[in-house]
Order: sequence, then C-alpha cells, then structure tokens
Amino acid sequence: MRTPHSTAAILSVGDELVLGQTLDTNSRWLSQQLTDAGIMPVIHLTVPDDLGAQQHAFTQLASTVDVIISSGGLGPTADDLTREALAQAMGVPLEPDPVSLSQIEAFFAARGRTMSDLNRVQAMFPRSATPIPNIHGTAPGIHACIRLSNRECDVFCIPGPPREMMPMFTSLVLPRLRPDPSRAIHTRVLHTSRIGE
Repeated sequence: MRTPHSTAAILSVGDELVLGQTLDTNSRWLSQQLTDAGIMPVIHLTVPDDLGAQQHAFTQLASTVDVIISSGGLGPTADDLTREALAQAMGVPLEPDPVSLSQIEAFFAARGRTMSDLNRVQAMFPRSATPIPNIHGTAPGIHACIRLSNRECDVFCIPGPPREMMPMFTSLVLPRLRPDPSRAIHTRVLHTSRIGE
C-alpha cells in the first residue's frame, strides 16, 4: 500500500502570474480544498513559461512533499511547457495518447469546429503518466509520479482556467489523493482589537 499524502505543494505556471498581470486565485482555492481533505499545503510556487524553471520546480518540490498540484501550461502553444517539463523531471519521453486525441477532436467537433494541428500536442504525455479527461476544454490533465532515490511524489497537472481547473480537481483529482483518514487539519482565528500585532 502506498503511503498517504500528508504534505502538498501548489505550483502555478505562467508569465502572466509571475509578472503580476493576472491574480493567482487557483492557489488559494486549491489550498482550501487540500486543507479540507486533510493534506497540508506547505508551499506555493509560481514559475514562468520557461522549461528549465518548471523542470527545476518539479524536481525540487518532489524531494520535499508527497504530492504536487500544478495548474497552467497545458495549452497548445509554444509557451505551454508543463508536460515537457514534467517529462524531463521524470526522465522519460513524451508519448501520444490516442484516446486523449480522440477526446480533443470530439470537443471541437461538438462545437462545429475543426481541430488545429497545434492541439495535437495536448495529447502528448510523459511515459507512464495517466491522462485526466477534460470535459470543459481541450487540455487534458496529467497524473504522474516522480521517483527519486529515496521517495516518490505524485504529480497532478491541471489546466489554468478556473472553469476547467475546479471541476477537474473536484471530480477527478481529489478522489485520487490519499489523505491519512486519521488526520484532520484545524485552524483557529483569533480576532483582537486595540492591541499591537
């Protein structure tokens, strides 16, 4: 039996986040969901659309936490590098998944549109990774495991847009997490007035 997930890192990907052009609401929401599940978020990290920075983040975080939740960087454009960065951190190649490709094609067909060849990259996954279907968009999620010399870390990569991220996490990621059933996280907020911090 695999060990429970007790600690988590939240990795946010995107130049727009690093530059402060977009507010990162995903991390706050994900932290709340993980805490409610009994998994302690211990770090939030934001990285740009840079392959080296993302690969380094995956590798470093995997050495310290049980699970990484990454949002963003799963689109079809040249700056969407999450899948490649994860594959490098795992030391494996990217491989096509025909089922995911069919699902992406069906998403476009249902809207009367033809899929661009650019979208084919969204059906590429690190070897041994498991695709996570996305019924709200074209970017499937990814479930993978980074294996280090002395530990393993589960990684879930989910889309950045909240309307895709939230339902995917709730329906398809949360059930795959392994919180310790005997553990709960409680917080207490104390309100004070007329005293210094």
